[in-house]
Amino acid sequence: MENTTIDIDVDKSYSLEEYITLDAKSNTKHEFYHGKLFQMPGAPILHNQICLQLFFILRQQLLETSFEINVENVKVKIQNEEIYLYPDVVLSTEKATTLDSYIIYNPILLAEVLSASTRKYDSTDKFIQYSKIDSLKYYLLIEPEKHVVIFYERTPDNDWQSSPFTELNETINLPFLNCSISLGDIYK
Repeated sequence: MENTTIDIDVDKSYSLEEYITLDAKSNTKHEFYHGKLFQMPGAPILHNQICLQLFFILRQQLLETSFEINVENVKVKIQNEEIYLYPDVVLSTEKATTLDSYIIYNPILLAEVLSASTRKYDSTDKFIQYSKIDSLKYYLLIEPEKHVVIFYERTPDNDWQSSPFTELNETINLPFLNCSISLGDIYK
């Protein structure tokens, strides 16, 4: 299928079917929020390198498991909402189906690489939406130009605990996945 530039009417309310069709045909990604479409900005090379580095860290440790890892081009459906968002890295146990080949419904880990234009959105609005997903255990906010990762972990009582990691020798433990992420490896 050929991707093209699609003119989006920001004042129009789109159906879910229209959104899925438009987003599949467009060469730019759009998030969907209760009928409204929002274009996602392009990302610099450093952003992409960090996403790929995180993918390789997780892939290396989870190769012999049923976990699936996707980078940047899949949507996550917010539970009980007509909201579809694009995280930078998604880890789940879902295999893509033909019908929903771009949509993840039950992520376990989501990560966003921050930028000046997305920092507030990723750390507040997106986190609020992501936290509605029952399957989600971990959320990472990664600063690309500083050695800073804010790690959110769902507690047994369904609250979220955040921890900042700022030293390259620090390790983020992911007990549900039986693996860990070294800051030094993220910023190689």
